[in-house]
Amino acid sequence: MPFVFPPWMRIAGALFGFVVLMAGSQPASAQTLEEINKASGFHEMLAGLGPSIVAGIKSVPGPEKVKEALSAAAEGAFDADRMEKAVEARMRGRLQPVDLTDLAAFFDSPLGRRVTALEIQASDPQAVGRKKIEGPKILGGLQAGDPARLALYRRIVDDTSAVDMAEAIALNMGYAMVSGMLAAAGQPLSDQQIMVLVHKQAGNLREKAEKGIMEGNAFAYRDLSLDDLRLYAAFLASPAGSHYYDRMQTALGAVMTDEARSLGQRFFVALGYRKA
Repeated sequence: MPFVFPPWMRIAGALFGFVVLMAGSQPASAQTLEEINKASGFHEMLAGLGPSIVAGIKSVPGPEKVKEALSAAAEGAFDADRMEKAVEARMRGRLQPVDLTDLAAFFDSPLGRRVTALEIQASDPQAVGRKKIEGPKILGGLQAGDPARLALYRRIVDDTSAVDMAEAIALNMGYAMVSGMLAAAGQPLSDQQIMVLVHKQAGNLREKAEKGIMEGNAFAYRDLSLDDLRLYAAFLASPAGSHYYDRMQTALGAVMTDEARSLGQRFFVALGYRKA
């Protein structure tokens, strides 16, 4: 089945630019998990991520029958409202009250508002094209002449385990999508066999993830002063920041894996392998 994997790789590609860019909005005072997620712009991040994934899926080249089936399967996939509720259900009770208090203070601070405003701009679907063009150029300039800023971006990526998380999410989504397809086709393989197929297709997935994340950060935070970037990096490494984003990324990975499995099943149903 040579057409099994491209949709998953498109999903992975769309994912890389969002792993660290948990986009922000103009927040009000927040104390509950739902309020924190509203203040951090979590919904806006999902609203940007979903359409990017679906657009990537629908642009997969191949036979017309496959493209039509992918488009049909992608309708309603990776819905921001549904994913937000599922992520919050998984996160609920995983943060301590002191974490919520510290998070509320940061997102209501001038720096928190500034960072989240920049992240919203970078995660807007209309900015995706610019990010793909400008991100590599900005990162290249940093590599040539701004080692301090480049080091901070690397610190942010390392402290948030962004590359590890992106790789894990992409592989889990690949497994889920392939297993969903095979289940719908009535041709199950063992977990080991599926993972062999996924890893074979993944290739240099980790390198692509790191490149995409670094370019996304370079684009998103290009107008943030070096001092403010240092403060933001310190927040991300703080107990509250690290607890929040670690739990968010873990929950988001699980929810996106569920979405990918459902997409794979609908894809094979749309191809006529099994009735819905």
